[in-house]
Amino acid sequence: MATRLRSPLTLFPLLSIMVAAMGALAFLAMTLVLLQGRKEREARTGIPVRVAFEGAPARAAAVSAECRAEGVTLHGPDAPPRFFSLERLRREAAVVRDLHERSANQTGGALTRDQEWLFFKAVIERDVRLKGSLTYALHVLEMGNLKGGGRAQRQEYYPVLLVFADGLASYNLAAFLVEATSRFPLEAEPMLPGWTVRAALLPSQRAPPWLPQGGGERP
Repeated sequence: MATRLRSPLTLFPLLSIMVAAMGALAFLAMTLVLLQGRKEREARTGIPVRVAFEGAPARAAAVSAECRAEGVTLHGPDAPPRFFSLERLRREAAVVRDLHERSANQTGGALTRDQEWLFFKAVIERDVRLKGSLTYALHVLEMGNLKGGGRAQRQEYYPVLLVFADGLASYNLAAFLVEATSRFPLEAEPMLPGWTVRAALLPSQRAPPWLPQGGGERP
């Protein structure tokens, strides 16, 4: 009687599939651990953001102003950040409104935009209430852009307001000061939680004529 031979049973295909699946799961687990660690590091240190103008002339450089719940922090190249608290910005805005009303009363009517600009350029440096203020810092920046040698040989600085979700009150005050006392275009960018500002200029580039040390406040 003939017997039918059975092929021997092998576990090799099953084991190879199990090993491949375990390797894929291990790789996925390592990836998740690395991503989680990256998120934790970003939460602790923040995500650096470079602020710069796109399509602008090479001489135009951005000076960032972080608008947060507690106030505005002005960052300058090769200079320590300067902080202006929300309460101080409110007092500063009140001073600017007072000066605006005073100019209108002296002239007997509303001033044109150019006349308002000339008025503030003349009084900002003389009004002791604005010493060390954000308005004064912006004034120094603007006058520095207007002075100096040929345009192709000097750097020009323009403020950019970086608006965080909790900094709308600070932004509104800073935007008012920019528009009321300068001819700077109002540049604003929204910021996400965890983003931090890093310098957009190289150390070799000339720093603007910042206020003497002691201007502003500590955050």
